[in-house]
Amino acid sequence: MYVLDTNVFIDAANAYYAFDLAPGYWVFLVQLFDSHHAVSVKSVFDELGEAGDGDPLKDWARTHKQHFVAPDSRVVACYQRVIAWAKNNYELPAVVEFQRVADSWIVAHALARGWVVVTHEKSAPRSKRRIKIPDACVALGVECLNPFMMFRDRKSTRLNSSHI
Repeated sequence: MYVLDTNVFIDAANAYYAFDLAPGYWVFLVQLFDSHHAVSVKSVFDELGEAGDGDPLKDWARTHKQHFVAPDSRVVACYQRVIAWAKNNYELPAVVEFQRVADSWIVAHALARGWVVVTHEKSAPRSKRRIKIPDACVALGVECLNPFMMFRDRKSTRLNSSHI
């Protein structure tokens, strides 16, 4: 199961997979959600909801709100582990920002469920001022891919399963 970061939605909508140019991308995401191969988290939904009224991505997220999952007790326990790791490795402002945005919850959900994080973020392991999702994933033993790697993974899975 993949858990999608906010930037997977925002970058696509604002650049290469705009709703009017590539509607198939959004159909693909819904298919991943509906087939239980992907989710996102409530805090990502909240971040997408910060856009202005009439924003197509905000409207899309509202339509698919059921695919943005809330944390349960297992996720909350993992969230505490994620934040403890962050506090032991980063400066306080970085930890505060990591807690403020969806990133820490994305990692906690993946850690709790054995999910794969999907993000456009790039690793910056020497940074002490900003916590990057891939670095948190490496430190906590969570797999992390970019969206294009996820697409390739899903394509090969579909191809392999169709020949079985």
